[in-house]
Amino acid sequence: MRKSGATPNTFESSPPMDAEQINAIGSTLTDLQARTADLRRYL
Repeated sequence: MRKSGATPNTFESSPPMDAEQINAIGSTLTDLQARTADLRRYL
């Protein structure tokens, strides 16, 4: 059941992301995954 004070869906009000932004986020995530794996091996 939805509460009356629930936060509205932010996807409906935000502008769509372009491919360049999506690619940058994907690259950042890939880099963070590699760094995490390196740290786990180090520790």
